Amino acid sequence: MIISNYEIVEKMAETPHAAVYKAYRKTIPEHMLAIKVLKENFLSDYKKSQIRQKIEHLRILKDPLVITPLSLGEKENNCFITQDFLEGKTLDKLVEERSPINLTDFFIVACRVAEALGKVHSAGIIHGGIKPQNILVTPGTLDIRLIDFISALDVRDVSHFIYDHCFVRGTLAYTSPEQTGRISHRVVFSSDLYSLGIVFYEMLTGRLPYYSEDPLELIHSHLAKEAPGVLELNPAIPIVLSEVIAKLMFKEPEKRYQTSSGLLADLERCRDEYLTTGTIREFLLESHGSGQRVVFLSRMIGRDQEAEIVLKEYESACGGPLGAFRSIFISGLPGIGKTRLIQELQKPIVKHKGYFTSGKFLRSSAACSTFSCRISKMSSPSSCSKRARTGCTRWPLSMRNYINPNRWPRSTWPNTFKA
Repeated sequence: MIISNYEIVEKMAETPHAAVYKAYRKTIPEHMLAIKVLKENFLSDYKKSQIRQKIEHLRILKDPLVITPLSLGEKENNCFITQDFLEGKTLDKLVEERSPINLTDFFIVACRVAEALGKVHSAGIIHGGIKPQNILVTPGTLDIRLIDFISALDVRDVSHFIYDHCFVRGTLAYTSPEQTGRISHRVVFSSDLYSLGIVFYEMLTGRLPYYSEDPLELIHSHLAKEAPGVLELNPAIPIVLSEVIAKLMFKEPEKRYQTSSGLLADLERCRDEYLTTGTIREFLLESHGSGQRVVFLSRMIGRDQEAEIVLKEYESACGGPLGAFRSIFISGLPGIGKTRLIQELQKPIVKHKGYFTSGKFLRSSAACSTFSCRISKMSSPSSCSKRARTGCTRWPLSMRNYINPNRWPRSTWPNTFKA
């Protein structure tokens, strides 16, 4: 790898979507950097603009517990992100060496990560990628740094198409339900806390709460399945600590810890009691430190009857003969909740390992091409393994052909769609 003005020292890590190098600027050889080269060729100008805006936003985070990106550069058709280099191990490697980690070390790391995440959230920033690979640990002191705030890959767009083991095991396994793109809940600060709960779960049990090589099955687990309690897998864990992690991993965002400060207060109380007495008494979780943050409920209100009709028709299509077709027309004023109603289909679709494709039809000649562009994302070669590529290619081609306006004379259009 050759990047002008930089001297590459060594390659530190590589995934299907990026490679990380240790390097330094030729003009400042004493300042070591980590350079993340993105493999997503031809990032759009809009995506580059988004990344640069986030880098500027992250500049307000001047805290020793985080390492934020310094700049976005370009080399031929690839972009790279630079950040300060720190010698250490990622948390996944540390846990692998010490699995399962002892409670004393767990509390040191857990409290520091919760504190770091609190600093990030206080700045109004959602990390969006909390996982062991993004937590850097100094083995001797167990000092931590949160890293890798930026990814060129939007999990919500591709989560159910990528069968690559590194993505499924290293990213999707830690993704909150609302980050999968399968439900309409907004991504909030508690989304990071859900991912952190999975990190803590793995630290204490030596295994993930949910895992499958099939991304759709893994997403379904995040959405609908309950994981075994930490106490069930490791009886040495105090009951209250198991409850802390269970609270982090609630499916509904409003039931989780709402702030990192509330989590940190509970972890510190557990730590202090454990170091003093060797046990931890049960107490009311998140009894203080919740702050003034607004909590958005994730439930749909007043549409139970309509949702039941939608779900019934979907189940009829799944349970009917092969090739069965069902259609539903939903009308209503803009903003009345049509899209939110359709989102109720996401969970059963994941359960049946189906695909959900959406588009917007407008009263213009560009309507079908707009929809086709949206569908074409499904066939991106970088998003599909050889196992899934056949389906990823076949479905978009078939759908684009089917919705081609030249295929259907205007006289055959339903009255609903006549201009």
